[in-house]
Amino acid sequence: MSMIKWLLPVFLGMNLVFSPMASALDGDSSEPISIESNSGFFDDKQGVSIYTGKVIVIQGSMRLDADEVVVYMENREIQKLVATGTPVKFKQTPDADKEDVHGNALTTEYYPETKLLIMIEEAVVWQGKNSTASERIEYDRISEVVKAGDTGSDNKRVHVILQPKKESK
Repeated sequence: MSMIKWLLPVFLGMNLVFSPMASALDGDSSEPISIESNSGFFDDKQGVSIYTGKVIVIQGSMRLDADEVVVYMENREIQKLVATGTPVKFKQTPDADKEDVHGNALTTEYYPETKLLIMIEEAVVWQGKNSTASERIEYDRISEVVKAGDTGSDNKRVHVILQPKKESK
C-alpha cells in the first residue's frame, strides 16, 4: 500500500477529531483543535504527530502559525503541542469588545488541558500598543494573565511598554 493511501485514512480520521466548529469567544477553550499543514506524520503507537510547512493551528479564536508543530498525545488525548518557527505567531480574541492579543516567539508550547501557552526565545506579547518582551512568557488563555521572565536570573530581563489611558474630551 502506498504511503498516500495509508496516510489518507489517518488524516481523515484526525480531521474528524480536530474539525473546526464555529468559534464562540466565551467557549474558545472548549473548541476542538484544527491543524493544517503541507505535510503530516502520525505515529499512534508513540502518541506523536508532526506537521510541517506553513502549519496553522486553530482553537476557537486562537490561531498559531508555525513552521513545524509536534503534537504529543496520551490515550489519543492531546497533552502538549510544541510549535517552532521564525517566529511562531500567536493571535487570540479575548472578548468581542477587546483588542486581539498577539504574540511571537521562536518556540511555543501549548497545553490544551490547562489552556497555557508558553513562548520561549525572543518572546513578545502585545495587545494594542501595550507589550511585554522576554525570553520566556507564559500566557493563560482563560484568565488572560501574562507572566514573563525568570526571577532567578538577571540575564533574562522583562521589557514592558504600557500606554497611558487616553483622556476623554
